[in-house]
Amino acid sequence: MAISKILHMKQAKSGYKAKHLANALKYIMEPEKTHNGRYVGSINCSADTALQQMVDTKRHFGKLDKRQGYHIIISFGEEDASPDVAYQIMERCAREYLKGEFEAVFSVHDDTEHPHMHLVFNSVRCVGDGYKYDYKKGDWEKYI
Repeated sequence: MAISKILHMKQAKSGYKAKHLANALKYIMEPEKTHNGRYVGSINCSADTALQQMVDTKRHFGKLDKRQGYHIIISFGEEDASPDVAYQIMERCAREYLKGEFEAVFSVHDDTEHPHMHLVFNSVRCVGDGYKYDYKKGDWEKYI
């Protein structure tokens, strides 16, 4: 059975506003956790330059402050999914849920007994209006 949660990243209280977003992206892409990057993918950006692209989107729409991004984590039981299957699930989930409107990086960590997936995405839409992602209490259970 899968276990999931969503976290949001606020701007850092001092220094670089996108520090928490930068840390999350760095963490989910760690080579020793992702089979040397085999289980890292991205949408609307390149994983290698995702942070800069996300910050550029924020700057373009004048939304550099407050909420910086979101981090979804989905964990499977030991026998529920192989890392390859988990990667396919995460990619499909990211594409369907974000509808091509946000820059996102996703990964599968295979360094534990059970694979677990990560999705980090920008709080600001990279297409159209540049509105921020709107998450209301209860959306997790209803839509995600």
